[in-house]
Amino acid sequence: MACIDSVCSAHSDAVNTVASSGGTVYTGSTNGKIKVWRASASGDRRKRSLKTTLSKHDSSVNALALTPDGVGLASGGSGGVILDWERRDDGGDDEEMDFFVACCLKGYKGAVLSLVCVSDGLVTDL
Repeated sequence: MACIDSVCSAHSDAVNTVASSGGTVYTGSTNGKIKVWRASASGDRRKRSLKTTLSKHDSSVNALALTPDGVGLASGGSGGVILDWERRDDGGDDEEMDFFVACCLKGYKGAVLSLVCVSDGLVTDL
């Protein structure tokens, strides 16, 4: 299997989860951060630039899921929290991306280890 994409020095800690839609790649790490990368404007799909870092998790990010349209993002962490992220901007290719937490689901007793977005909701396996 050939590696067709790479993000060097993505996080200072281990990368636990990756999600991708179109030219955007999301990486979640044990340091509690989610980084959002876009393909470079030069057209080389193998080169990516960091567009933003999402830092609302208090613990490791273990799961990422994108909505079917690729616009919404859900993230799950070791602290039993699922965050629903939405974009505040229109998402131009050369712009920094601006996300906010639209919803926070709390109360899970263990770590959130997997997430899947379906057409009308979110599925998790705890």
